[in-house]
Amino acid sequence: MARLEMRRRYSLSIFQSIEYADEQDQLQLSNFFTFMLDHYTHPDSVSHIFTSPSVSQVVDEGLCLTEFEKRIDVPDSYYGPRLSFPLTVEDANALLHAFRNEQLLHARYVLQLLCETRRVLKEMPNITHLSTSYSKEITVCGDLHGNLDDLLLIFYKNGLPSEQNRYVFNGDFVDRGKNSMEILIILFAFLLIYPNDLHLNRGNHEDYIMNLRYGFTKEVSKKYKDHGKQILCLLRDVFSWLPLATIIDSKVLILHGGISDTTDLDFLNALERNKLKSLMRPPKSVRDRQDQVKERIPTTRPSKHMANQNVAGKTQHVSSLGSSEPSGSNLPSDPTLKEWKQILDILWSDPRSQNGCTPNKCRGGGCYFGPDVTAKLFEKYNLKMLIRSHEFKPEGYEISHNGKVITIFSASNYYEEGSNRGAYIKLNPELIPRFVQYRVSKYTRRQNLRERVGTIESSALKSLREKIYAHRSELTSAFAQYDLNGTGKISVNDWAAAMESVLQLELPWRMLRPQLAQMNPDGEVDFMSCFYDLKIGQPIKEVQPALAETLCRYRKDLEIIFNVIDKDHSGLISLEEFGQTWKLFASHLGIDVYDDVFDKLVLSIDYNKDGHIDFNEFLEAFHVVHRLEKKANS
Repeated sequence: MARLEMRRRYSLSIFQSIEYADEQDQLQLSNFFTFMLDHYTHPDSVSHIFTSPSVSQVVDEGLCLTEFEKRIDVPDSYYGPRLSFPLTVEDANALLHAFRNEQLLHARYVLQLLCETRRVLKEMPNITHLSTSYSKEITVCGDLHGNLDDLLLIFYKNGLPSEQNRYVFNGDFVDRGKNSMEILIILFAFLLIYPNDLHLNRGNHEDYIMNLRYGFTKEVSKKYKDHGKQILCLLRDVFSWLPLATIIDSKVLILHGGISDTTDLDFLNALERNKLKSLMRPPKSVRDRQDQVKERIPTTRPSKHMANQNVAGKTQHVSSLGSSEPSGSNLPSDPTLKEWKQILDILWSDPRSQNGCTPNKCRGGGCYFGPDVTAKLFEKYNLKMLIRSHEFKPEGYEISHNGKVITIFSASNYYEEGSNRGAYIKLNPELIPRFVQYRVSKYTRRQNLRERVGTIESSALKSLREKIYAHRSELTSAFAQYDLNGTGKISVNDWAAAMESVLQLELPWRMLRPQLAQMNPDGEVDFMSCFYDLKIGQPIKEVQPALAETLCRYRKDLEIIFNVIDKDHSGLISLEEFGQTWKLFASHLGIDVYDDVFDKLVLSIDYNKDGHIDFNEFLEAFHVVHRLEKKANS
C-alpha cells in the first residue's frame, strides 16, 4: 500500500508540475499575441477575434433581448430549450435536462442569456457580503473546469440552488473540460432566477487570453460556428463583471486564488473591476517601463543549456509581459498598476507553509503567501477563515495555515480518470466547515486501487516523456557537459541535475529514473535511453531534426494561433498566412530556423498543391509517438 501511495503521489506531482509549466508558457503566448496584433499587417488578421464588427452591436445593451430575437432565427427543427425572459425554475430544469442529453442551447438564447447576465452582474459589488442567518447553510464550490458531470452530481447530492439552498461558486468554471459552455449557461440561469442566493466569483480562467490556450475559445467556436465570435466577445465582457470575492458573516473571505502582503480589501471593493478584461495584459505603465529596458532584459528566460538552435525557455514572472490592446477595441480606461496587481494576487496566488510573501515562480503570476501574511490580513479585517480554490487537491480539499486557509477543488478526475476526488464545503451559522467529497465514476468502479494507480501513473509518465522528447536537443547538450569522456553514461546525480536544469519541473528525478532511463551494471545512467521509446511522428523527409523538435515543442501554441487565424473553421490555412505567422512566432521567441528550410517544409505539406495546408494534418505530423503504442495499434 505504501508503494502504491508513493506511485500515486509522484504521478500527481508530474501532472501538476507540467500544468504549472504550461501556465508559464501561456504567459509567453499572451506576449506573442500582443506582438502579433502590433505587427501582423494582413487586413483579415488575427485581430478579428478581438475587434469583430459585431462587437459594438453586442456591447450595446439596448440591442440584447429584442434585437437578438429579430436578427437570429430559431428554426422549427430545433428541439432544445426555448427560453423566455425573465427566466423561471422550469427554464433551468429544461436546460439541465437538455445538457444531460448532450443537446446544445441555440445561439439566440445563449446571447440573450449573456446579455441578461451582464446586466445583473453590473449591479453587483466587487465584494459580495452574505449572511448565514437567512439560511441554515451556504455551499461553497471550487474549480469545475468544464466538467459538467461534477456540477450535475453536486446538484444531485446537495440540491438545486434556491432561496433555501444558497451557493457560492469560486471561479474557474471554464477551460480544460469539454462542457464549459453548458456550465456557464446553468450557473448564469440560476443567477438570473436567484440573484441573491447563487453567487459567482471570478477565477483566473475567466479571462479571454487564458481561454485561447486552455480550450474554451475552441469549444465555443466549434459548438457555435455562426455566432461563436459574438458569444466570445460578449463573454469577454461578462467575465470582467464577475465579482472578485465574497464575505460570509463578515468572517469568512472567499476568493479564487489567495492574498499577498499588500492585499487591500477596501481598495478591491472600490476599483472598476471591468477594466481588467485580461490579467495577461499588464497596464500601460508596466508596458512603457518594459519598452525602456527591452534591449537589456529579454522577455524570456533561456534554460541553462541550449542546443544548436536558439529556443527560448520559460517566461519570467507575469510582470515581465508586454502588451497593448488592439486598436478600435471598446474598452474602459487602462487599469492602474495597483489595480492590476491587487486583482492578479487574489486570482493567482497560492498558500505555502513558510512565512513571507514571494513571487509565485511555478505559475508565473501571483505570489506564495505564508501563515504570517494570512494572520496579518485576518487581524486587519477581523476575519476568521479564508476559503480559496485554484489548486488541484487529491482529496478535493486541503486545510492549511493552522486551519485558517481552506482550499476547495470541485473537479474530480481532473488529470485522469480516478486521479482525485472533488469536494464542496457546507458552512453552517457557526461557520464550521463540513466537507462533502465525491468522484464521478464512469470506469473506475471496475478497477481496483492498483489498477487505478497504474492508469494514473501511465498517463503521467506519458505526458512527462513527451515533454522530455520535445526538449531532446537541450537535454542532450546538458548530458554531454557531464559526459566529459563521451561514454554516453553519467551518474544518477548528474542525470537528475541535467534534467532539472533544462525542464525546471522540480520533480524527484532520482526516484523517477527507473521509469525514464536505463542504468548499466556500474550504476551509471545511459542518458540517451530517455529517448529510446519515443519519436516525433514526422513523415516528411525534408524536415531537419532541430526544426521538427521545435515544431513539436510549440505545437500547442501554434494550434491556438492558427485556430484564431482560421476564421471559417475549415482547418485550411493559406501557405502565405502559415509562413508569415510562423516567421513572426519564431522571431519573437528567438528560434533560429532558416527561411528556405521552413519554406521547403511548407511546400512539402501542401499535398494537393492548392496553396493551402490542412493544419490538423500538420499538427499530427509533429506530435510525439510512443513506439510501443504504435506497435500495439498497428
